[in-house]
Amino acid sequence: MAGAGPGVARRAIVGGLVLALLLPLLACTGGLPGRDEEPVALSPEQTAAALASPDPAERRRGAWSVLANLGVAVYTPAGEQVLAGVSPGPDGVHVLEPQVDTLAEMAGTAREPMLDFTRRLSALGVRREPAELLELYRTAYWQARDRWLVRLLQARKVDFSGDGELGPSVDALSEWLMLLDGFVAPVVASRVPERAGERPAPEAAGWGVVYAAGGRDLSLGGAPATAYAQAMLRWQDVRIRLSPQNARLAQGAGGPGDALDVVATVDTAQAAATAFGPAPLLVAASPAPGAVEVVFSPPAHLAGHVELGGGGLSPHRAAADAAGRASVRLRAAVDPGAPSDPERSVTGHVRAAAADELGLFRAVFTSAPQGLAAFLAPMPRPVATLPVTVSWHGVEDCATFTDGEWSGTATLSGTVRVAGATLRSNGGQVRFRLVVAGGNVVDGEVEQVIDLTGTVDGRQVVATLDGVGPPAGGAGAATFAYTTSTLEQSVGDQSLPTVKLATQGRFTPRTGDCSTLTGDLSLTVRGTRAADGITGTLTARFEATSAG
Repeated sequence: MAGAGPGVARRAIVGGLVLALLLPLLACTGGLPGRDEEPVALSPEQTAAALASPDPAERRRGAWSVLANLGVAVYTPAGEQVLAGVSPGPDGVHVLEPQVDTLAEMAGTAREPMLDFTRRLSALGVRREPAELLELYRTAYWQARDRWLVRLLQARKVDFSGDGELGPSVDALSEWLMLLDGFVAPVVASRVPERAGERPAPEAAGWGVVYAAGGRDLSLGGAPATAYAQAMLRWQDVRIRLSPQNARLAQGAGGPGDALDVVATVDTAQAAATAFGPAPLLVAASPAPGAVEVVFSPPAHLAGHVELGGGGLSPHRAAADAAGRASVRLRAAVDPGAPSDPERSVTGHVRAAAADELGLFRAVFTSAPQGLAAFLAPMPRPVATLPVTVSWHGVEDCATFTDGEWSGTATLSGTVRVAGATLRSNGGQVRFRLVVAGGNVVDGEVEQVIDLTGTVDGRQVVATLDGVGPPAGGAGAATFAYTTSTLEQSVGDQSLPTVKLATQGRFTPRTGDCSTLTGDLSLTVRGTRAADGITGTLTARFEATSAG
């Protein structure tokens, strides 16, 4: 784009990094590195892909790569070195071997605006306003965009290229990495004897970008920054685990089907252990019976197939007993079809989480230092999930998004009005992936990148409308709506500020054969502020294929 400013250039860099995620991973073995297997130091893009994998072993491999590249040591709880780090020893920068799994799980938590994280840092004692902290990270990461850690964050779609006041969306792993990067002093590797065949530590710490840019002048509180980094892991070590690990239920002919008791256990063992290293800020206790309440949440697309608790599909609350266990009964509904109809099935995930994360924190860490509860309890955390497959009999309508995974593209046409100018689509494209189960869209993403051109007062206007968000809806029509789209534009050689947009749309299938579908797509955009004067509707004919 002629005369493009740094925002557009940043997006080009981020876009290239995201595209790198689509490249095939180098062939290598997976799984948790054993004592005879060297942890693999992958590229940032390969590490991001591993952390996003549905395979737990691949996610662990990604977590090992993070530690190996940054130079964070790994020890067993007994103090045996597993991975050399730049700052070895009990007082150095390290994690415990079981916490490698914790880091891998932290990569899959929900996300929150980074401004929420910086607000909690300020409340913990960092003498900097939340917005100023956010800008410190944003500027430092833009200037050090070639560093391994920054490339990892970008590849994981923690995008600092924009100017949004809330900052990028961050998960628990990103927050841990950014606390380490901003507040723990980076060091040059200590040359200590290493075991034969062990991977050596990097020459220098792979963190410290924000520390060098101003973090060194800040402090978190009364304890060393490494203690707060370890406290984040200790809180994440408190987990709710579901049993059994998976379930299969059949709907009943003429009456209720199979039943299953689902048990959630509040596991504090790893967070309670005293191990190698300084005394931790947090040591878990076994919470008193009833002090923790668990909420079981069934997926909406199992509606009509199962009932939870006393009936229906509403979330079910249960207090944990003296062993930290809470349970709920899951029962399959009546089979709507005849035994001669084709058998169908749908898989959904029953989820379990604490009804009150702050209450759980206080029940588990009864002697936590003041201020830690408010800092850690709101942090995104992994949610326990139990895959449940329900089978029944029925006939599918092939002119709809049948159960399975659908993907496709569409080329849009139409116009968008921007501050009085009419811009026409010039190669706008939508890519989409829809995961359908039980007749409902339950997962996937819709991404649009639309080039627009026009003129105003005799000068050429060039704009790019992009955005990505989750789909919803059902088999008869998939929908999407999100406020994360942006419009970047230039008039002549002058770049204008990036504008936020609200995007909504609808995929309406028309014809299909249960493996391919064609239909109509409509996409409407508008400025999030009326003063932006942005509105328009684009349409297309889409084609989609099913992966089964």
